[in-house]
Amino acid sequence: MDAMFSRLLFLIIIFCLLAGRGIAEKAQALFVLGDSFADTGNRNPYNQSENQSWRRPYGLTWPGYPAGRFSSGKIQTDFWANILGLPSPIAYEMLKSHDCKATAKKIRQGVNFAVGGSGILRAYGFTTVPQQVKQFKELVGGSLGFDSHKLSRSIVLISVAGNDYGAYVSSRNGSREGIIDLVKPVVRGIVKAVKDLYEFGLRNFVVSNNAHFGCAPQIGKTSCNSNFDDIIALHTRLLTKGVQSLRSRHKESSIIISDVVSAANYIFSNPVKFGFVDLFVPCCAEKGGIDKCGQVDEVGRALYEVCSDINEKFYWDSVHPTQRGWHAIMSLYSNGEPGGNKTMSFIEGVPNLIDWLHSLGFDAYRISS
Repeated sequence: MDAMFSRLLFLIIIFCLLAGRGIAEKAQALFVLGDSFADTGNRNPYNQSENQSWRRPYGLTWPGYPAGRFSSGKIQTDFWANILGLPSPIAYEMLKSHDCKATAKKIRQGVNFAVGGSGILRAYGFTTVPQQVKQFKELVGGSLGFDSHKLSRSIVLISVAGNDYGAYVSSRNGSREGIIDLVKPVVRGIVKAVKDLYEFGLRNFVVSNNAHFGCAPQIGKTSCNSNFDDIIALHTRLLTKGVQSLRSRHKESSIIISDVVSAANYIFSNPVKFGFVDLFVPCCAEKGGIDKCGQVDEVGRALYEVCSDINEKFYWDSVHPTQRGWHAIMSLYSNGEPGGNKTMSFIEGVPNLIDWLHSLGFDAYRISS
């Protein structure tokens, strides 16, 4: 009798576990909009003036050759796909086929519209986020593969890391005077992009906070430059307020902010935990400098050097993290502070990404290295 009861109890437990797993499902698709922190191949590989992400040694860590990413390898888009159990979404510019069936197959699990150098305003002259929203509507709206259910069960990542501000400073030879006036229109543009996509049928959004660009080697050189802290703080405050307003007005939405600033600050304060050395020295740069990654002279000789151990470097070039750097950031997003301490979150609105995805009824997977 006891043996029969034990077997019955075991079967009940297994049934409950399987039933619990059945409730969760994979997200239907991952759509990405934004800039070089999310671009996986939308910069023109044939234009020598703008194809940095398609030159060697970009992609050295993964896949071993240039793959259109501004990094040594994988970036947040790839890790996001990894967490969702999806393939990294195809870059919009790779959809050159006029075969409707082939295109429908390629886009069924998502599309990446992000372009390095983009922003809300004109930024550096690349396809802006509002234009990317238009591309999304034209492409997805014309596909029979995306009904209202599929859209509502998809995830949208929007990365606006600061090109609007960088382009403004560059156009004024380094002067930051007047840059504070850009923050409101930039944040309004981000909020409007979410609103427009919500009205199109999407419901689940991850909006990346502005990057900690004062710490990038291009600006900080040897440490974090505090000259832009007020810009970052205002951007963060207005973005949080804008997202909270969206949540209150659109009850069916689920919108979180991934706080790259706090994640970067945590890493910079605890480099040993992550195995990083010489935080503000990029892996790929001219000897003793911070620039020229991927550049060659008139006879094709490299003007850059690559560090001996990429895994020890947070920055790949003067602006962008290495694959190892992105892995560290995404690990903080996914799980919170390392060591089992759940008190520190790097996601506004929820404890961490894994909990958020589970709350939506989605499966969530550990990110690979």
